[in-house]
Amino acid sequence: MSVSSKTAEEPVPQTEIPDQKRRRRWPILLVLIVLVIVIAIAWQVFYQQQTGMIVGRPLASRQTHLHAVVLGGRPGVMYLGTHFGIFTSTDGGHTWPQQQGALNSAMITSVAVSPTNPALLAVLAVPRVSGQLQAGIYVSSDTGKNWRFTLPKNLSPNAYPYTIQAAPGASGHFFVFFSSAGWFETRDLGQHWSPLTPSSFANMQNPSLLTDAYNPAHLLIGGDQGLFESENDGQSWQQITAFSGSVLALAATQPTQTGSRTILCATEQGLYRGLQQQKGIVWSAIPTPVATPATRLIISHDGSNLYALFGSDLWFSGNQGTNWVHRWHFTRGDMIALVLNPNNPRQLFAGFFWPGLVLSSTNGGTSWQTLAD
Repeated sequence: MSVSSKTAEEPVPQTEIPDQKRRRRWPILLVLIVLVIVIAIAWQVFYQQQTGMIVGRPLASRQTHLHAVVLGGRPGVMYLGTHFGIFTSTDGGHTWPQQQGALNSAMITSVAVSPTNPALLAVLAVPRVSGQLQAGIYVSSDTGKNWRFTLPKNLSPNAYPYTIQAAPGASGHFFVFFSSAGWFETRDLGQHWSPLTPSSFANMQNPSLLTDAYNPAHLLIGGDQGLFESENDGQSWQQITAFSGSVLALAATQPTQTGSRTILCATEQGLYRGLQQQKGIVWSAIPTPVATPATRLIISHDGSNLYALFGSDLWFSGNQGTNWVHRWHFTRGDMIALVLNPNNPRQLFAGFFWPGLVLSSTNGGTSWQTLAD
């Protein structure tokens, strides 16, 4: 039998050189690295858009609702209460350096700054997710670097934090309204609270409160039940019967040393001007430029600049409502704030709920620019 030569003729398998293997793997590794980077960037952008955590743009996310626009009592300081916490600007809203808002696991629905000590802040917080921050009041004595939780004692479980504002005069003096509970007052930055209104005010709709820098015991409270006055810091209340209808907005000039000032009250029935003297307030109806009720009023300390929002239109009066000039038509109807710079009555800010937007005007509302979006 002869031996076959087939085996000798078969090709010998070639062993791949290690360098060739590495060269083949590099393109695959490079693609994987690029893919990981792209996924990481996409996730970061998605996460930032969902949480509003984009440095310099606190309202960038479409998920961000804007609840409050408040000037901070010092030049350039501005606060935004948003769906993702509170943001702070120190240059008039042009830059927002925080990567994320303070108290960012909650919606900050209302912000108040002490007029005598701007380092004292009080905000209302509502958790976005149950089990996070407790709903209620958070106060800070260091411009928002640190926060402390506070609530009035024996508060009804159904009470819901609606609005908070600072009182003139002593530092640490704030008022807060809880739906289903009414108005409460603290004079020591939330260490102690006391009820300000009777139980009949607990379910008042659209509540507003007007304080008096000359006489802190004199208060006006408005809402769907009408306008009420107290001259003894809430120990008793009298309804003002000079006009009727639900109160939609209140504003007032700075009182003089004698206590006289002008008060503006917008109701469903019209606009009224009250001249406050030592003997009380004398009310009279004033003309309005349109039939639509005014929903927002702001007036300069000296009364020379009055702005009112009728529907989506901003009107101006230089003589406390006797004559009006149309200034602007807003294309959105979800305004949550109309703010006047007390040091410059021609500088205005307008905030809108969703998507969050802040506009600014430096010429009394004649033109507007986007400040934060």
